[in-house]
This record gives sequence, C-alpha cells and structure tokens, in this order.
Amino acid sequence: MKLKKLSPSFMGVNPRIQKLLIPLIILSSIFAVIHFFIFQVATLSLLDEKYNFLRNILAVILAAGVFVMPIGYMVTLTPFKKKLMALTWINYIWMGTFHLLFHFSLLEFLAQMIWPHPYSYWTLIASVVIGAWALYKGLKFPKIKNYILEAPSFLAGQKLVQISDLHVGMLHLNQKWLAKIVEKINHLQPEFVAITGDLVEGPYPEVSPQLEPLKNLNANSKKFYITGNHEYIHQSGPWENRLEQLGFRSLHNSSEIISYGEHKLQMAGIPDRMAPRFNSTITSNPDRALFTTEKVDYRILLAHEPSSVFDLKNETCDVILSGHTHGGQIFPFYFYVRALQPVVKGFKVIRNILVFAHEGTGFWGPPMRWLSESEIAVFEFVTKK
Repeated sequence: MKLKKLSPSFMGVNPRIQKLLIPLIILSSIFAVIHFFIFQVATLSLLDEKYNFLRNILAVILAAGVFVMPIGYMVTLTPFKKKLMALTWINYIWMGTFHLLFHFSLLEFLAQMIWPHPYSYWTLIASVVIGAWALYKGLKFPKIKNYILEAPSFLAGQKLVQISDLHVGMLHLNQKWLAKIVEKINHLQPEFVAITGDLVEGPYPEVSPQLEPLKNLNANSKKFYITGNHEYIHQSGPWENRLEQLGFRSLHNSSEIISYGEHKLQMAGIPDRMAPRFNSTITSNPDRALFTTEKVDYRILLAHEPSSVFDLKNETCDVILSGHTHGGQIFPFYFYVRALQPVVKGFKVIRNILVFAHEGTGFWGPPMRWLSESEIAVFEFVTKK
C-alpha cells in the first residue's frame, strides 16, 4: 500500500511553526536554565523545611513559565489564536514578569557575593509589585505629551502630531483602540500628522482592515507615513499602499515640499534601515530622501530608528522624528536599547541635528511599561530665537 505524503500544513499546523520548532526548543532550553537560576536565587533564604510549600509553589509556577512563552507564541500562528487569546495574554504578561525576575535575580546573585544576607526572596516581591504596576501603566491609554520645536517664524503656532509603534493587531491594540487614538488627534487639530513606523503587528489580510479608522483623521491635516521594521518582519503586505488609500503620503526615500508663500518646509521620510534584511530590493537612504534642488527653510526627516542619523552623509536636516525604542518600555531594557540607539526617549542633538525618540503609542510583547509611558507626541513650532 502506497503511503500518502503529508502536506506541510497537515492538520492545519502552520508551516512557520514547523520551521521554528527546533529554534523554539533550543530557546526554551535556555529559558529553562534561566528559570532554574531564578528559583535558586529566590529560595536562598527559604531553605528551611517550613518553607517547602512555598518552594514547591514557586517551582510549579516557574516550570509552567518555561512552557508558557513558546506555546503562547505558537498559538499566535495557528487558526485557533482568537479562541486561545487568554493564553497569548498569559504568555506576554509572563514574558514581562520573567524579564523583571531575571534582572532582579542577577542583581541579587551579585549582591550575595558582596554581602551574604537572608533576604533573597525580595526578588519575587519586587517582580510581582513592579510587574503589576507596569501592567497597569502598559494598559493605560497613551498620554498626550507636548513638546516645543524651534523653527522659522512661518511655522510658528502650527502643530505636528507624531504617533509611532502602534503595533495594531497585538492583544487589545485593535480597530476600536485605534479609533480612540484618531479621535484624540482630531481634537488637537494639528496641521501635520506623522506615523513613524511599526504601525502593524500581524498578517496583512487580518490587520489591514483594522487600520480603517485612520481614514477619519482630520482632512485638513497633511498626513505622512513611513515603515518600521515590523512591517517587513511579517512580509505580509503592501502597507505603504494601504496608507495611501487611507489618505496618507507614504515617504519612501522621498519628500514633500510644502510652500508658505516665499518659505518652504521639506518633510522627508525613509523606510526602516533594517528593511534590507527582509527585502534586498529595499534601501533606506536619508540622503536621497532629503535631496532637493529647491531652497527650503526647514527640514524634517521621519526615520523609524534614531540611529538613522548616522546614515546621513551628504545631506542634513533640522530635526529627525523617530520611534522604535519604546522608551525602553520595561526598565532595565532601557540599557540594551541604549547600546544600539543614540537616544532612547526625548531629544538629543547629534551631528548638529535634533533627534527625537518617541516612546511608542502602543507596545510590543508584554503589555507593560516601567519607567516609560505610551504617548501621543504633540510638537508646537515656536519662532527660533
């Protein structure tokens, strides 16, 4: 009898899961070792028999944590992800808690070498308390934060709203949530709206319809969009075309010159500098984006990553509006981000260019924030002194 060859999607299993199975097993093994390390450090002060019950509970929780993250991730790649959304939530919340547990355990491990003490369980208390606070902060609606940009007098009084890293499609960051963002922006009545990448999280057919509220953004605003790295990670659709349909100008190594009588503003934008890793036909070229034969009085570059400032060789600009960093999202992840980016949040002058790093309107991964906050950035132009 001839055996029928099984399809890669046999029993509805996503081929992507099959491809990631071995890496996930390796990663899970590493996580298992780290979970064991967390257990050992936290229970240094709980070795007495009277604490056996607490030790056993902690062992069960950490053992479950080893499997929650890979299983929770694989669920997002199956047709059952909506029905198993609770598992996805648990996965991401544990991911954030694990982040805190690991870093506090590492700190305690080093502290024990210098000053042996009977309080190692503080790592558990701190992780639970700070994790709960971070979850509360992460689930809060983005805060409207006001900033000042010095510019020529012809721009004085005008507003530019920047939203970044919305990751629409992740957990509760859905169409309803985006509609509230749009409502807030419309209330501000800005002259310009800029989306600086990582707008989406998920496959194009699923997430694209959820962007419909963007069509309702103030018709009087000039709206611009650039791609982030997550648009390319999913390799799932023509996001720039979709934003054009919604009334945005997609800036892909290009710019738009806006005239104010004798004066001109240049709004330029580039795709994320990581894009070539996912699509070799794409380049991120700020020099090309900013090049113009027209005389302009003020130049703004939209770039997903603050580090794009280092890609400028021949051209320059007055300000770069970027995102990507999420403000570090959950401390002490801030330091890892800072090792890769010249600025994590707020302003910094680099090569005589004012670079701004947005803290993110949404979040990625854990719906948690500690020492950072989701924001809708509002820039008001004032006359340059």
